[in-house]
Amino acid sequence: MTKGDWVRLLMHLPWGILGVLLITVNAPAGVICCLGTLAYEAFNDWRKHDESYKDVLGIVWGFFIGGIIIWGFRL
Repeated sequence: MTKGDWVRLLMHLPWGILGVLLITVNAPAGVICCLGTLAYEAFNDWRKHDESYKDVLGIVWGFFIGGIIIWGFRL
């Protein structure tokens, strides 16, 4: 991955963490927001061919990291 890819990934980490927090507060709203963001990125990649799948990777990593943080607080 290039430096630009890492920057792009790090820019989208907060969206994944926010998604996890939303799901813990209100599961339906959190799922809708997460799916909406992923659909947006998919359509962006499909229409513009701007490699938005890299953004999705950042969101997924953020979701994973947020899940670990929430899990850690619940222990």
